[in-house]
Amino acid sequence: MTSALDCCPEEWRTRIDLSALYRLAVHFGWTDLTSTHISARIPGNRNHYLLNSYDLMFNEITASNLRTMSFTTGAAVSDTSTTGNIVNLAGHIIHSGILRGRPEINYVIHSHTRAGVAVSAMPNGLRPLSQHAGFVLGTLSSHPYQDSTVVADEGSMLCADLNQNFAMLLQNHGLLVVGRTAAEAFIYHYYLEMACKIQVDILSGTDNPIEIQDDAM
Repeated sequence: MTSALDCCPEEWRTRIDLSALYRLAVHFGWTDLTSTHISARIPGNRNHYLLNSYDLMFNEITASNLRTMSFTTGAAVSDTSTTGNIVNLAGHIIHSGILRGRPEINYVIHSHTRAGVAVSAMPNGLRPLSQHAGFVLGTLSSHPYQDSTVVADEGSMLCADLNQNFAMLLQNHGLLVVGRTAAEAFIYHYYLEMACKIQVDILSGTDNPIEIQDDAM
């Protein structure tokens, strides 16, 4: 296992921040068992990034057992461990595509929350129905549903659709947010998920909700 003694202080700090994001995902109910994923760029390392192992529940993830992943091969490298050795191929495609295409981004969160999937399947996507929505609508894009493990160059297409935004609806699939810091990625996901929850609640009670006007956003 990796420890604070056998990696540089910058990487260890990143590992701590990334493992904290996994614990926050547990706290807020964003996990979908182990089918979602959160990644981080390793500071000063152009070849590798950090991702969870598919066989660990999010409450089991620590700074030490996060996997060092190869951008090019999608394989876990160097820090093999007796716990957590299964690589999520879809996770690698999604996260490596974003991290390679957006060099200023250091953290990526992808989730399948119930409200997030629901809004991602709505024809008009996220609507200006709350202050929470207003926080993310100016930096929100969308991406059509595809099986990332069978579509060629899906990672690059995801990054192209994200463009310079910090949040994206993956249609019929869920949410994706990015951040320069772990805190920034968390805040974008928190507000996007809350906006989706509020929209689902509102639309369950009315077909004609009040929308916030553009000049008030």
